[in-house]
Amino acid sequence: MIQEFEANPQMIPIALPHFPTRMQAIIWRNYGLVPTERIAAVLEATVKQIEEVAVLMGLEVPLEADLQWLARGYITIIRANWHLLTYEQLLTLLDWTEEKLEFTLKEDDFLWVKLGNLKPFVKPVRYKPLSAKEEKLTLEWKQRVSEAFDPIQKELDTTFQEKPFDFLERFKQHDLPRLSARRLPLASEARLDVPWTIQIFQNKYKGEGDDTNDGKDVSMGEGNLYAYAQRFADKHAQHWGVEWSVAASSHKERPILRFKVDPAASGVKESHTIFVSDDEIVIQSSDEEGILRGLQWIEQTMKKSELPYLEKGKYEQTTKFDLRYIYSYSAVYGDPLLETELDPYPEEQLERLSEVGVNGIWMQSVLYQLVPWRAAPELSVNWEQRIEGLRRLVKKASKYGIRVYLYFNEPRSMPLSYFKDKPDWKGQEEQGYAALCTSVPEVQAILSESVSALFREVPGLGGIFAITMSENLTNCYSRAPGGKTNCPRCSKRSPSAVISEVIHLVADAVAKEAPAARVLCYTWAWTESLGWDDNEILTAIKQLPSNVTILSVSEDEKETNIADIQGKVIDYSISVVGPSEKTARIWQMAKDNGLKTAAKVQFNNSWELSAVPYLPVFQLIEEHLQRLNASGVSGLMLSWTLGGYPSLTLRLAAEHYWSTDGGKPRGIHELLEDQFGAAAGKTITQASLAFSEAFQQFPFDIAVLYLAPQNMGPANLLYMEPTHYKATMVGIPYDDLERWRAKYSETVFANQFKKLASGWKKGLKLLEKARKHISSSTEADYDDLHRIASAAYLHFYSTYMQILFVKNRNRYLVAKDGEQKNKLGSTLADIVQKELENAMALYTLVKQDSRIGFEASNHYYYTAQDLQEKVVNCQYVLDQLKSEVNITQMQT
Repeated sequence: MIQEFEANPQMIPIALPHFPTRMQAIIWRNYGLVPTERIAAVLEATVKQIEEVAVLMGLEVPLEADLQWLARGYITIIRANWHLLTYEQLLTLLDWTEEKLEFTLKEDDFLWVKLGNLKPFVKPVRYKPLSAKEEKLTLEWKQRVSEAFDPIQKELDTTFQEKPFDFLERFKQHDLPRLSARRLPLASEARLDVPWTIQIFQNKYKGEGDDTNDGKDVSMGEGNLYAYAQRFADKHAQHWGVEWSVAASSHKERPILRFKVDPAASGVKESHTIFVSDDEIVIQSSDEEGILRGLQWIEQTMKKSELPYLEKGKYEQTTKFDLRYIYSYSAVYGDPLLETELDPYPEEQLERLSEVGVNGIWMQSVLYQLVPWRAAPELSVNWEQRIEGLRRLVKKASKYGIRVYLYFNEPRSMPLSYFKDKPDWKGQEEQGYAALCTSVPEVQAILSESVSALFREVPGLGGIFAITMSENLTNCYSRAPGGKTNCPRCSKRSPSAVISEVIHLVADAVAKEAPAARVLCYTWAWTESLGWDDNEILTAIKQLPSNVTILSVSEDEKETNIADIQGKVIDYSISVVGPSEKTARIWQMAKDNGLKTAAKVQFNNSWELSAVPYLPVFQLIEEHLQRLNASGVSGLMLSWTLGGYPSLTLRLAAEHYWSTDGGKPRGIHELLEDQFGAAAGKTITQASLAFSEAFQQFPFDIAVLYLAPQNMGPANLLYMEPTHYKATMVGIPYDDLERWRAKYSETVFANQFKKLASGWKKGLKLLEKARKHISSSTEADYDDLHRIASAAYLHFYSTYMQILFVKNRNRYLVAKDGEQKNKLGSTLADIVQKELENAMALYTLVKQDSRIGFEASNHYYYTAQDLQEKVVNCQYVLDQLKSEVNITQMQT
């Protein structure tokens, strides 16, 4: 491995005494995730020998490994083996080259950082037959797992279960539920439960009720109108049992649903008007996407009312946020444009996202991989295949009214050796790399040419959002502490001058090739610590061209006061509702200078808890949307790499994306009553309010977000001896309470999670009360909500238990007085027992829902086997406590 990633001889791997041997830890954690042959190769054993040990431990033998783990869950595998295997063994297990592992550690969303910026020094473990004592301990392991989980598995076998990654199948709707009208139509309603024809022939709109097209066709079924119409007809047939036809030419027979698209008409993108009469429906818009949104409105209106009828009249929907883009729930970093099997956006996922109002998706990009890079042609190998992959994605997404945006972090830095023959190009230098200085005309030309080539090669590309201050070294100020760069040219210029120039170059290149494409300037990390005050921000904004949208984190630097401890939001939050004063000032600066604005938000989840696909804190999301509507922002970036699931939350949020006939959006209580029925919806609204109020007790601090164990939850092991390892960024929490709690005292930190967990539990009780009002048609959505809310509770409550465990363990280890030690031992035993129960409860949910524990940039935080291991880990700690002190009856 390169020197940066070499194992640290001073860092001894963590002991795992709950396993009889370390060899068995390797087998347990990898069995079923990688082929048994690989485990055998790592341990220099035969498959038969591995399977014999697996049987003794209670694993199912033989078991065919799910290869999805190696394609979509390799981070889970790496993390599980970080303290167990050498680099050489890890390469054997993954069947990777050293270069691939190096690239993954460096480029896969800062995986090296998530692993703690170090590799423990591990001695190779090889297969060795178990001794009599080890075999006895192994049988005890098997018995413990069996006693804890056999009853759970027996119960699970009577209901449904999911395997890891089955959420990929959830996007598919193989059989839509057949609906039937609850009553006959009224005279004021148009019937859609009879055959209609959808005419996709586009006419220039002349006025309400005008059938003419002035003898000129705007389009004869071109673009995506046919795809929109046919998909609507197919779903209508499945829902209501009525076949509709689609005609790509002028059609006179009634009843008819007609499209009118007039690109010259004024109006915000996607806005549309729908005219409904007995035998004709007209959807009118200035763009194709508006037609799609009209069709979706018709479909959703009928589904909500459970009636295949529409009230006759005129309906207008005006877009309030014309940009609403999100990241894939299931994407892997890899090279998805080259490796087609890693498709980041399957068609079914695109359809589900479109249905919840999303009109844009984003993905990471590296410019030199997408176009020929004149500065270093050798880096552009296979660019043609990637561009073709991007073209396919753009075309595929457009069928669902979705455009593709690229995360733009350019120009990328180069190793110092690159600048030997071009020293004048070298800018900010750090850690063996240097920026391609964007003050150099040749670098500017390359950047401009490459962006132009990208948009020329991919017609229809939605645009880019450019981050100029980031973890990656790009321009000379991108990582400059205190706004001071060591670049000899840029040090004579201000950050605002350099960065606005970069955005200007990019925006001009985009406008030249694709005038309709969007360029968003992301103000993340425009902070005082990096040289940005309000004056510097305003100066940069004033220098940006008119086709740029200013994108800011809504709650950036919003002040917090939690348990009377002052702080502010760094990165993003759901528990603290935006926008902040700083962000509002930036948006006002942009508007004063004629620029559009957009808000970066998290509506599904955040690092406050990312192990569930969404957090049912609907009132917090509603409050945020109301504030954003009032702020006048025109676009929403709906997620970072986490939060991309097409969830109930996004379904409810979509109510705020359009204004209907100038009216206000319905409240959360109305939407939940629509979704679950009046009685159930009312109680679920109360439950969500309890969740929202509880979540505001989260002890917000960026260190808590990234280092505390709430994302790993009950899967994080308990250690009776301090590990002395530091918690890593959304990676391995260990037992590092000192870093978990950040600025909060141990007592305050524990109390805040106690308040959060107890308040959440009240919400669960209310949610359970709604069950008796749930109908068969809403049962699946209710069960989904209940599972997710329950999993969230277990993560919050487990975090509280782990805080108490480490706090009391540390006191226990230094206690001298026997009575005090016994008391602390009893307290610890009580905590450990509750953690054991948390792991068992989460195991049940994980076996039922493949989304729990998964997040795109971290893969699975834990597996079902990890939760079984945690139970044995807890039993081992209990045994140790009982052997050391007199444990009194456990507390309730």
